[in-house]
Amino acid sequence: MSPRKNFMKKVLLSLLLNLPLLAGNLQLQEGFVAAHTQMLLDSRIDPLNTFLQADISMQGTDITSIRGKFYLQMDLFTSDNKMRDGHMYKAIKVDKYPLATYSLSKVTKIQEKDRYQIEGKMNFFGKTRAFTTEAEIILDKGILTLKSQSVIRMSDFDVQMPCILFICTRDEVDLFIKAVFVP
Repeated sequence: MSPRKNFMKKVLLSLLLNLPLLAGNLQLQEGFVAAHTQMLLDSRIDPLNTFLQADISMQGTDITSIRGKFYLQMDLFTSDNKMRDGHMYKAIKVDKYPLATYSLSKVTKIQEKDRYQIEGKMNFFGKTRAFTTEAEIILDKGILTLKSQSVIRMSDFDVQMPCILFICTRDEVDLFIKAVFVP
């Protein structure tokens, strides 16, 4: 093999081996997940979890290259009603399924400014389902901010919502997510 080909082979091999190093891990600076659901007698069921964790990477400044996983400890959702929180923990079996995760696999720019479609898999209540949502993602001075609103159906994950005398908690849960990352 000629010295030039040998050199090119080494350069190519070096690039391929170091390709993962081009993706930068982002550190979660702050994050939360707020949920909202309701039932006939209680329209303000709003638990909040401020202990979002993430293992996210992005190549350079390319927002569409974001990949990774979000983690949420389910027994850290709290609201203004501790008894209701206890019923929620029981319904979602936090002792058996302590974590919910979202593995982000694809980010696609859509027409609106700073709007993206996010695709991935949500694991909740021991079930994994494909989950796609839209998000506002802004990269400003190295700080990446992601905000998303979506709705999940608890029955899609085989969760039976609590009922009191035939009045049940709504099956749909509105989710509001905010995560701020720094390099």
